[in-house]
Amino acid sequence: MNTLLIIIAAILILIIGFAAYSGFFSKVNITEKEVGPYMLVYGEHKGDYKKSAEVMDRIYDSLLNDGGIETYKGFGLYYDNPKTTPTENLRSDVGCILEETDYDAVDHLKEKYSIREYPVTNAVVVEFPYRNTFSIFAGVMKVYPKLGKYRDLRGYKDVPVMEIYDIPAKRIMYIQEIIK
Repeated sequence: MNTLLIIIAAILILIIGFAAYSGFFSKVNITEKEVGPYMLVYGEHKGDYKKSAEVMDRIYDSLLNDGGIETYKGFGLYYDNPKTTPTENLRSDVGCILEETDYDAVDHLKEKYSIREYPVTNAVVVEFPYRNTFSIFAGVMKVYPKLGKYRDLRGYKDVPVMEIYDIPAKRIMYIQEIIK
């Protein structure tokens, strides 16, 4: 009986530790600041947001293998609220953010990719740990409800949210432009 309890306790500790590492217990700090500009290489996606990673991966692989351009930040610009929009109608632009050192390749890249600049923007911003795929789920569960309350309390419009997956910094940035 004691061995079984020890095994159960060890499993629970591992699960709680993994959840904590993934960000499920991370605090959500909301700030307002200027972000950008970002040079976005993207594809349009319609449908379940869960499948947007496929588009991001395809663009990353293509930039790296066909263009020799390595990017370190992925992004998703999510236009619709999944609580009020049918899954098949969800719209997003998904892809990679070019490093400033690769801006000279933009004209050439426009032949194959959709590219646009996300300008300097005054935004509500949340930075959340990005340690694994479960961090994305933790962020969705924790950040969006608080972001919505923050926005509503200040009378800001519900506008698209950009998520930036910053691999070197190991963080996800949630960015929502401030529009009153």
